[in-house]
Amino acid sequence: MLSSRWMKKSILNSVRALAVLLLFVPAPLAMFNTPPADAAPPVVVAAEPAVQVPVTQVPATEQPWTARFLAPAVAVIGVIAVGASVFYYVVRIRGRYRVG
Repeated sequence: MLSSRWMKKSILNSVRALAVLLLFVPAPLAMFNTPPADAAPPVVVAAEPAVQVPVTQVPATEQPWTARFLAPAVAVIGVIAVGASVFYYVVRIRGRYRVG
């Protein structure tokens, strides 16, 4: 069976190796496809689209009932659940285990 000390070192070594890999490997690879500093930027000619598509306006829709009613209902149910658990504690548990 593997000891937990070995596993802690293994995880720590894996994190270190990943950090080294992410920090030092992309830097040399990034310089292969970069243009020289004094090169002019490439000229991009915008081509016309093959088919003109008319822009249509999306009609404003009413907010769905789930957003209007579901969120407040969940909040009310949560408050009722917390209140019921406090009531249960006060009435049942505290009353059952009185010191005296």
